[in-house]
Amino acid sequence: MGHRCDQSQEEIEAASREASMSCRSCTSENLKEFGSEINIHFPGRQGLDKAAVLIFPRVIVCVDCRFTEFTFSEAELHLLRERDAA
Repeated sequence: MGHRCDQSQEEIEAASREASMSCRSCTSENLKEFGSEINIHFPGRQGLDKAAVLIFPRVIVCVDCRFTEFTFSEAELHLLRERDAA
């Protein structure tokens, strides 16, 4: 599959991932990738005193069974660990 000259490297890699993946839950190949923002709150009473962590992962959604997965950047993971330790 070719790509347009105006596509970013991220768009090309996303299209490649979508084309080669199947759902881990139902094995469908009907997956879509979306941008997102997720606000992570820490659990329990002690979590009320910690600032939430806002991350911006790309999410992959199976449009057949709704199974969703995502990963986020190392910098966001570092911030999550740092705030959890505080």
